[in-house]
Amino acid sequence: MVRCCFHRVALTFAVILFLYFTPMTKIAASDAVYNTLAQHVLLISLTDSSVQWQAYLTILRQGTEAEKLEYIDTIQNEVDRFWADKSVELQYHNLASNASLQNKVFSLEPPVDDYLRVLNHIRRLMWLDNRHEWQPIVPGGFLRPGDSHQTISAISQRLWLLGDLSSRSEAQHIYDDTIANAVVSFQQRHGLKADAVIGPNTLHWLNQTPKQRAILLASNFVAKTSYQHQLSERYLLVNIPAFEMVLVNDSQIAMTSRVIVGKAYRRTPVMSGQISNVVINPTWTVPKKLLRRDILPKVAKDGDYFRDRQFDVFDRAGIKIDKTADEWQMAATAAFPYRLVQRPGEINALGRYKFHFKNDLNIYLHDTPDKWLFNKANRALSSGCIRIEKVQQLAEWFADNVVIDKRTWARMQSNQKNTQWFSLSQTIPVHIVYWNAWVGEDNLAQYRNDIYHLNNTDKTVVANNAASPLQLTSR
Repeated sequence: MVRCCFHRVALTFAVILFLYFTPMTKIAASDAVYNTLAQHVLLISLTDSSVQWQAYLTILRQGTEAEKLEYIDTIQNEVDRFWADKSVELQYHNLASNASLQNKVFSLEPPVDDYLRVLNHIRRLMWLDNRHEWQPIVPGGFLRPGDSHQTISAISQRLWLLGDLSSRSEAQHIYDDTIANAVVSFQQRHGLKADAVIGPNTLHWLNQTPKQRAILLASNFVAKTSYQHQLSERYLLVNIPAFEMVLVNDSQIAMTSRVIVGKAYRRTPVMSGQISNVVINPTWTVPKKLLRRDILPKVAKDGDYFRDRQFDVFDRAGIKIDKTADEWQMAATAAFPYRLVQRPGEINALGRYKFHFKNDLNIYLHDTPDKWLFNKANRALSSGCIRIEKVQQLAEWFADNVVIDKRTWARMQSNQKNTQWFSLSQTIPVHIVYWNAWVGEDNLAQYRNDIYHLNNTDKTVVANNAASPLQLTSR
């Protein structure tokens, strides 16, 4: 106890000397560095609500100079440990022991491009949370341009505070074109149908408090930054709630594409793997679960379904089975000990191309004959696999860069019926992730619906390992 008191007295005396002999400009600079570190600690505290981070934040914001000097090393080390636990390497370890406080604080920043963008948005959101009430807006129905309603003023204020509307009037009760344009911008930033109609989905996001948004940005930033160490210079990445695929080559984005992912009750898993083959004119072997749930009920109603959809039916010995329409209808209502394979062609469920990577969940990327589905805002429509809109462009990139047998590939471009597998000169990593909030290079905050109710929990699956389905809450 005596030693502790002596330490505090000595520390206080050192601070007094520091304040007496240090110019005010240096003190102000020191305050700026503390504020910078406080913003970093704020981001972490939004993802980890432990008392420790709140205490550090209070010291950095409201503590005396003596308290800050006493705890600054501890806080910096805890920040470093936080990121080390997330597999994020910082420059902090490379600094000399006598490095300035400013250099130490800056060296704690994660080495990613979007850190400052995210931090600035979080700071703004927390300021909004402290300054403004955020009561739920309940119009009681749909609102469309031209409508008059008492909640229009509150809606316009939300849009203004969130940056989608440049100005507002408190007496505004008419849903005019200016507000409609702001709503469209808001809807685009949230992955919604950009039709200016304020319905349940748009209202849900309007009613999200600034702190809820800040937590989303912070938790997704940490998850995304933690994932960076898995990424190489060349890979495919599919972000499930964004319904988007990105191809990166030489650390540069080579292409992006809209995608379709699994429905909420047939979700696309978060996983990683290696694409080893591209298949032209793939056949589709129907999974047993899908056969029971989707196909057989249709066959029970229409005995010609197999014929019309170009399916072949095989028994356990691999012998093709033929039955009349009536016989197939009866067979569909009983035990069905057959394997169902759809032939290549224009109506094949996998379309023209399949990108295969080994995994125990039978997940792969492929084409689709139903191109119109890519125009939907909510593209959680598949049975788990990922459908790619720009599939031809992706296939051409594979052909140019990693397909070994280019001569056969060129010959197959005019063949629509024969299935051909192509090996690659090197496998291409594929990462299927779940990030539903981020800040883009245009400095716009983007949010997406939590379509699987995962709340950004870390449930990555290695592709060659079996995975148990997550228990999901129904929407």
